Amino acid sequence: MGFCCHCHHHCWRSIQKYHPVSQLITSSSSEIAATIEQQERTASQQAAAVNETTTTMDELGASSRQSTEQADAAASAAQEVLKLTDSGNHAVQETLEGMEDLQKKVAAIAEQTMRLSEQTNQIGNISQVVTDLANQTNMLALNAAVEAVRAGEQGKGFSVVATEIRKLADQSKQSAERIGGLVSDIQNAINVTVMVTDEGTKTVRSEMEIAQRTAQTFSSVAESINNVVINNQQISLNIRQQNKAVQQVLEAMSSINQGAQETASGLNQTKVGTKQLNEASVELLAII
Repeated sequence: MGFCCHCHHHCWRSIQKYHPVSQLITSSSSEIAATIEQQERTASQQAAAVNETTTTMDELGASSRQSTEQADAAASAAQEVLKLTDSGNHAVQETLEGMEDLQKKVAAIAEQTMRLSEQTNQIGNISQVVTDLANQTNMLALNAAVEAVRAGEQGKGFSVVATEIRKLADQSKQSAERIGGLVSDIQNAINVTVMVTDEGTKTVRSEMEIAQRTAQTFSSVAESINNVVINNQQISLNIRQQNKAVQQVLEAMSSINQGAQETASGLNQTKVGTKQLNEASVELLAII
């Protein structure tokens, strides 16, 4: 009987020794549980933030892809316009070359017309000389006829010759006058041709100036469009780089999300283990 009491007392003292330890375990497991719950909330917030960031980055990636497509389309359209501008510039250059040839031809016609005018003037001068000579010859023949009449029978033959000379002089005068009339008509026609040629030269020069300004405009437009093409290509390149960076961020966020899920899983397992430990501590305290 005494031995049993002694053993019971000894066991009770041993159990009493574990009572503070059990309380400490219970308290620690509660603190751990609270900490784990806080970590779970933090992990949940992080997961939500990661998901929200991932969604935002997805939207940014979609926007970047759309911007890339639009920039590529704009660059393609600008290149088409640039081709059309080059074609227009080429056509204007061909027009300029044609106008330059036309200007040379008009200048050659003007030069030939001026030479023809000079030659016509010379013909008119010669015709006037012939007319003057015919008048002088007529006067001389008339004087010769008068002298032949005075000479009587001896001057009859000479009178006939003088009469024929007068007839020839009159014919020469009439021919010279007709030539003068024709020369005058030719000169008038030449003057009209000169005026028309001058107008044509002015028109060609004006059209050439317009074509040159048009060519300069085409060149300026082509340069501007080329700058647009270069800028669009640079924008497209920048957007592609941005899209690549977005993809890298998405991959990093995916890794973070996976790590957060693994952390949440580990916290859940720890929470379960802590709960079991807490329950065991409570049971132990109840026994003690």
